[in-house]
Amino acid sequence: MKRLLVLVMVLPALALGASIINSFDAPDTGISSLTWDGVNLWALDGTTQNVYQLDPTAGEVLSSFYITDLTPSYDAAAGGLVYVGGTLYVSMHVSGTYGEVYKFDTSGTLLGTFNMYC
Repeated sequence: MKRLLVLVMVLPALALGASIINSFDAPDTGISSLTWDGVNLWALDGTTQNVYQLDPTAGEVLSSFYITDLTPSYDAAAGGLVYVGGTLYVSMHVSGTYGEVYKFDTSGTLLGTFNMYC
């Protein structure tokens, strides 16, 4: 199942003539999002709400942190992960209409949140 996720993401690239450079097992079973910081690959597990920093050559977990849900009024799920300028943004959503974005530094320190409405 872990490798299936990689294949689903790689198939469009193969159709465009790209080649696979490397592959490795995912660090967890519910990886829902990946992002790249220019050096490392970051993976978000939407089920366990863990973020993993990965060595892109071997897939070794370099660090990880747990996303504490700050929304006790609803049961949010982590769904998306983006890296921009030293900050990791994680979307925590309830449905297709409401959620929050959590901002973290690369060590897992929460820097803030903001609402998102779709």
